[in-house]
Amino acid sequence: MKKEPVRHHYIPQFILRNFCFDDRGDLFYFDKKVSDISIKKTKDVFMVRNLYRDEINNPGEPTKIEKDMARFEGEIAQIITGKFLNGDEISITLEEDERLKLFFAIMPFRSSITSKKFGIEASEENKAFYSMYQEDGNLSDFWKRNLGNLVNCRSLREVWEHKEIDHPIKVFFHRDIFGYSGLYFVVVERRGPIDFIISDVYPTLVNGVTDWGMEMNMYAIFPISPDRTILLAANGVCGAPKHVAVFSKEVLRKPKLNPNRKSITIRTRKIYEDEVRYVNSMLMAEADEGVVFRNKGRVELPKEPDVE
Repeated sequence: MKKEPVRHHYIPQFILRNFCFDDRGDLFYFDKKVSDISIKKTKDVFMVRNLYRDEINNPGEPTKIEKDMARFEGEIAQIITGKFLNGDEISITLEEDERLKLFFAIMPFRSSITSKKFGIEASEENKAFYSMYQEDGNLSDFWKRNLGNLVNCRSLREVWEHKEIDHPIKVFFHRDIFGYSGLYFVVVERRGPIDFIISDVYPTLVNGVTDWGMEMNMYAIFPISPDRTILLAANGVCGAPKHVAVFSKEVLRKPKLNPNRKSITIRTRKIYEDEVRYVNSMLMAEADEGVVFRNKGRVELPKEPDVE
């Protein structure tokens, strides 16, 4: 009998493998709390045992969420591995664009941090807010029930039309897929001696305050390899000054719809040492437990443990 999956990764292994330094699945792990570097395998990082196990909604198949997630990951792996890791021009269909945005929107919702917010760290405020959707107060069940339905959707429309996804979750996903005025992908490729790292907070969100005092959600950071990172940028970020947005307008330029009106072409933008350092500093600052990377000689890490 095939064993049930026990190690439930909240960041897919197909992404983590891009940060390995050998064919055995080894990578460097930096424990942020103690400033310690160790070698680990992808199977052992950014995962929680039985994180998605659900015996309430799926008593006959309690690992259904994990299996459905793996199927969705396989579809997204074909897009990211097949198109985003190489090439100066990346062409994706509008369907792929929508599917990828939904997948990335699911990433923070499926995380270990979110599971705690709906579980052992659930606040009384959250319990009161979600009480009309979960009468027994079991917010962990609320989280798993909605997550199990989300991973079987492939577009924002499917999320809105799904009768078993609760309304607040639909609203949150509309925000994370569409933003306030639209979102688009930017692919940045590093130049220089510094590699990208990847943290356990995926994505890392970056806000900025404009010269006229308005705070705006600028972009979310999704590292996919030591060489490349995907940004999900908000419409209007190009209007922010460079000292706010950090990246130039050319880097943040929105891709255009192709003449066939069925696909878009994303041109890879080169960024250099200071900008790569900035990305990594944001990832490190927001990391909950740690980060992983491929080459110790190509990253810069804090030398002292965080003090709270």
